[in-house]
Amino acid sequence: MIGRFEDSFPPAVTKTSLYRVVDRLLQVYVASLLIVGVYSLLWILEVAGMLPGRWLSTVWLGVAATGVLFLILLVPLYYVARGTYP
Repeated sequence: MIGRFEDSFPPAVTKTSLYRVVDRLLQVYVASLLIVGVYSLLWILEVAGMLPGRWLSTVWLGVAATGVLFLILLVPLYYVARGTYP
């Protein structure tokens, strides 16, 4: 059954590259769970009145700023990687 799955990929794709892709996807998944969990905890604390509303908006601004920085860094890295390989 696994052999049929492995044969569907071109020879350039190895098991190691598949493991690396799955590893990165799992890392992104765990990181997103942590971010959502922390934000949910902050939201619950804010609704319960234990946390000022400004803290929650500060967290949202921090998440947005992190996303913008990621996109700013991603664009040059994309073009450098694309120019390096044919």
